[in-house]
Amino acid sequence: MDREATARALGRYRRRVAQGTAAGAALVGLALVFGFLPVGGSWATDVAAGLGTTGLIVLLIGLGALRTARMMGRALAAGPWSAHPAVAVVRGGMTPATVVLSAPDDGQAWPLVVAATKQRYELVRPGPDAVLWWCGDPGSGGVIAPPGGAELLWTRPVRGHHTRHRAVGLAVAAGLLDRSAPVQPQGPAVRPEAPRRRAGLRRGPEAPVVTRAPAPRVRPLGDAARPLGEAARPPLTYATLTAAAQRQAVPHTGRYRREADVRAVPWWRVRSLRRVAELPMMAGGLIALATGCAALLRPDGTNVQAYAVVALGAGLFLYAGYRFLAFGRAAARRLARAARSPMAVPRRYALLYDPYGGHPVLLVFPAGGGTDDPPEGVLRLSSPGTRKRPWPGLPSAPSGPVELRGGLERTAGGDPFVVPWIEGRPVWPVGPYQELRPGDPAAREYLERLAPPQAAPGVPAP
Repeated sequence: MDREATARALGRYRRRVAQGTAAGAALVGLALVFGFLPVGGSWATDVAAGLGTTGLIVLLIGLGALRTARMMGRALAAGPWSAHPAVAVVRGGMTPATVVLSAPDDGQAWPLVVAATKQRYELVRPGPDAVLWWCGDPGSGGVIAPPGGAELLWTRPVRGHHTRHRAVGLAVAAGLLDRSAPVQPQGPAVRPEAPRRRAGLRRGPEAPVVTRAPAPRVRPLGDAARPLGEAARPPLTYATLTAAAQRQAVPHTGRYRREADVRAVPWWRVRSLRRVAELPMMAGGLIALATGCAALLRPDGTNVQAYAVVALGAGLFLYAGYRFLAFGRAAARRLARAARSPMAVPRRYALLYDPYGGHPVLLVFPAGGGTDDPPEGVLRLSSPGTRKRPWPGLPSAPSGPVELRGGLERTAGGDPFVVPWIEGRPVWPVGPYQELRPGDPAAREYLERLAPPQAAPGVPAP
């Protein structure tokens, strides 16, 4: 809780939970109002039943989330963050999301069930090179977060001896034990004198599963005066960041339907630019509006469901239309102008993935430099694929040459709008190009979030 990002994240979660609980109670109250209206007909009863059912579900979820918020607060106030290699495992069926953390100092693996919605779990889903922060008791539950501690999810241990060992086996098969120990955010990963840890290990069959013999804790000579966590922190250069890009690279499978060439067609014929301008959302709202109106035109079409579809379609169409007129069309046209620019600046890139949501990020390096060059800029990219298959359309190589086109248009703060061309086609960014200042602590923290520092081989992280 001493970290400002963690305190803000817990405050946001508590506010969302309180608002959701209040909304559920309000829906239940509206259901009672409609239920006692002195109006004939069945429409009031239908509305009351729908509002009551929805409100009761939301209220129960909110009350459960309030309890989760209290447990999060207690865990975060009782101990420090520790960094762990993490693997997401799929156990099949409708089972909740499961992650397995590896304790770098004693060779144990902790299979944990994520108590969160799918949307929130996507914010911290472990990727190919994932490191998650942990705070809590592996025998009873705790909080996980991406590096930085700005998104919090509650987890509890997987129950059942065979289920736990199966989850650990899947994680080991996915390479959990082959990863280097990450550099710790503060202090040792698990303090030997901490009573919470000993209590967790006395839980018998629910104790963390031992997967390998513990490695001795080794500290390089000459580092005795340095703070823990600083000795193993490597420099963030082209060599280390491209190595992280290689670890995070996902094999591109399946076909990718190439987009129209933005240099030869108007912007609205390019699939990605239509999405930037919110045109697909407008089309979806229009289809829903037309479907609801068609249902109302039928002889038996005067029902609550048809009116709900009409309201949903109209709201979606108006919302997307506002976004299109306010900034969507301008953003798409600006990207098209940058992509068509004849000015091309050669650079090198490394493709990484932000652990907050898994969004692709392009780190830009000088073109003719060496392996010790630090990154000079960053571009957040849009995922051209779907949520399940986000990689189609991204560069096939995790690092290589890139051309930056555009740069004539800038934000109010002076950041240029550029479009990177890789492998002969544009890769569409989200937002402007942001320069990274050497020695900036915020930039260092951001880069370490993208590429969690790894301890040297044979030297566990302090």
